[in-house]
Amino acid sequence: MKTLFSIFILAGGLLLFSCTNGDQMLTVINPDGSCYREFSNIGDSAFMVGDTAKGNKFPIDLDSTWKISWKYKTSEIHTNWPLKTWKDDTIKELKSSADSVNSENPKITFVWARRDYKSVEEMASTFKLKKSHDWNDLKIQYSLDKKFRWFYTYYTYQETYPKLKTLDRIPLDKYMTKPEAELWFNGKHDMLKGMNGVEMKDYITRIEGNYNNWFGHNFWDAEYEVLLNNYSLLKGINISKERLELAKDSVFNKNIDKFKTLEDDPDFGKCMDEYFKTKVFSDFYNQKNNPLKQFEDEFGKMTFLKYFESDMEYRLLMPGKILQADNAVMYGDTLSWKLTAYRMVYSDYAINAQSRRANNWAFIVSALIVLAAIGSFLFKKR
Repeated sequence: MKTLFSIFILAGGLLLFSCTNGDQMLTVINPDGSCYREFSNIGDSAFMVGDTAKGNKFPIDLDSTWKISWKYKTSEIHTNWPLKTWKDDTIKELKSSADSVNSENPKITFVWARRDYKSVEEMASTFKLKKSHDWNDLKIQYSLDKKFRWFYTYYTYQETYPKLKTLDRIPLDKYMTKPEAELWFNGKHDMLKGMNGVEMKDYITRIEGNYNNWFGHNFWDAEYEVLLNNYSLLKGINISKERLELAKDSVFNKNIDKFKTLEDDPDFGKCMDEYFKTKVFSDFYNQKNNPLKQFEDEFGKMTFLKYFESDMEYRLLMPGKILQADNAVMYGDTLSWKLTAYRMVYSDYAINAQSRRANNWAFIVSALIVLAAIGSFLFKKR
């Protein structure tokens, strides 16, 4: 069952490597309800002369609605793009260093692509990731609630990424509680309060084992169905199909620890042989082009795995003072989230923030009204 181990590496380990090189996306909500979206990246010679077919590293298709700005060697921001000529060693410099897009290395050409929207509704209807991006088909929902309260205007922004259709043969709640799933997939860690490092490690390790069991159980259940559907191809078997079907969960439970840690690579044929004390299943599994191996090969190509190959560093800037930001990291006045496919496995993943902006004119008008009232009272008293 080598494929199962490979999929765990893809859906888990690969994510750890990809998170350091993801796209960087900034959304800015303006006080009047308009907004803009901006991406930042490294520019090479091809991009700087306008060759977006070869040099476009942004996750969007660049057209006239996107404004390009850039800087190189100095802090001055330029908007003259594309250029007639451009010679630099940006790519060579980048490959030989550990600089990120946010680095201040003057030898690197930094570029920004920005698009302005009259409203969040316009952004929702017109913003698209390019077709080649792994998340192009995600149905993302946007909303901005703006409430005027005389002294303050309140803003609530939400951007929701849909739950991915991954593995659903075995429900996740068989292995995790809702709080555990929210911690594992979305990073909500209120339940870790009061724990020391050792206790946190033990707790997370237990949840990781439950996650592995859920993933492995789904894989096992699907492969077992393939075996039952091809029962007639099993040579020399003295076990009825009905008995085989009834034993599905029992065989898995006997081998569950192999899925829990993945220290042993679970071998489907061997697991079956040990349970039924036979060699029929290993012999069948080792046959060339057998249905079980074909299933494993196809499973590794399942559509949902593509989502794990991309991620984004998402940043949000809201008007005024931040009042609430679910599970965000603050960089000055900017909120930051890490967007990964893992966060969309358990449920819809919502980026949610609320801010409050003071209406200075309201304070001035109120002060004038109070002063006028006091002045009127004093005048009458005289």
